[in-house]
Amino acid sequence: MLFAGFAVSQGRFSLFAITAIGVLGNLVGSWIAYGVGYFGRIELVERHAHKLHIKPSHLASADRWFARYGEATVFFTRIMPIIRTFISLPAGVARMPFIRFTVFTLLGCIPWVLLLGFIGDQVGHNWTHWRHGFSYLDYVMAAVIVGGIAYWIARRIKARRAPQAQVLGPEAETESQRIPAGRG
Repeated sequence: MLFAGFAVSQGRFSLFAITAIGVLGNLVGSWIAYGVGYFGRIELVERHAHKLHIKPSHLASADRWFARYGEATVFFTRIMPIIRTFISLPAGVARMPFIRFTVFTLLGCIPWVLLLGFIGDQVGHNWTHWRHGFSYLDYVMAAVIVGGIAYWIARRIKARRAPQAQVLGPEAETESQRIPAGRG
């Protein structure tokens, strides 16, 4: 949206046009994630719940939450960075009514998309200078991603070694402990 806003400053598009297209793209993506949550709920509970540490009581809690606060949750999270991307899936899992989900997704994403387009428009000709001022964030994000992958790999290795240690037990003798002294 920032790049589209830059195009607005160059006279190639209007702010209204990029906002409408951005909102439409956001809505379609949200519908897809909502559908995955809505139609994948049974599979989530039956096949993958233990991997994700999800219990039927967690789904019941989510259902109650979205029944009570669903509209506000969807609306306000659409305005928040990062979280805005992920709220569609739990809304679908909680079976929030589709029309309400759509209305509050639209109402929540319009300010976000408009704001990003407006910022891009205002930055205009200084876009490359502005972008270089924040280039250090690229390195921070890369370090976070690499650190997350390393952490995940370390946990997987540790998890694979844990069953081996339990099978052997602390009393298990090593080969060198069983050989009597003087015979090695």
